Amino acid sequence: MTQKTKTLPTNKPVVAVFGATGHTGRFVIAELLRRETTPIAIARDSKVLSEANFPHNVVRRQATVDDAALLNQALHGAQAVINCAGPFIDTADAIASAALRAEVHYVDVCAKQISATKTLEKFDEPARKAGVTVVPAVAFYGGLADLMVTAVLGDWDAVDSIEVLMGIDSWHPTQGTRNTIANLRCRRSTFTKASRARSRCSVTS
Repeated sequence: MTQKTKTLPTNKPVVAVFGATGHTGRFVIAELLRRETTPIAIARDSKVLSEANFPHNVVRRQATVDDAALLNQALHGAQAVINCAGPFIDTADAIASAALRAEVHYVDVCAKQISATKTLEKFDEPARKAGVTVVPAVAFYGGLADLMVTAVLGDWDAVDSIEVLMGIDSWHPTQGTRNTIANLRCRRSTFTKASRARSRCSVTS
């Protein structure tokens, strides 16, 4: 399906989901449908997107983070975009930038401090000027803790410190998570030789 073959409804909210065919993205699409919100499913791989078992009322658009024009088209008609595609250190900048160009809200589900910090530092002022919201880490490891702290503080306006601990009894990282781990490891690891070149990492399924 091309970017312009389906007319978006005018009586329902429209939310774009980048990384819609991934593990998290599929849950987000299902939740948007449950809330009677029209999803725009955006994926980097057009073949995977066309084969995804989405209902007929899910709009499908292909885009990649290295093509600004495609991203602009993919977000056309949306009121917000949810970025579910990691590694977020590689995707957040491009998609948040596209959101600002389209003047729509941006959230992502990253769990890495380095990505969330970079997004907040770069887009805080531009987002305020554009009148949109840019919020990283709104999923389990970020947003949930923020909500719990807000509820606990009540009418307090300051605290000395906050510590949040989470215990997980079973966890099977998705391919996207493994890619993120490898990506961060590559950025941090170096080996000492004449050139002190940065090492390269790869992850297989």
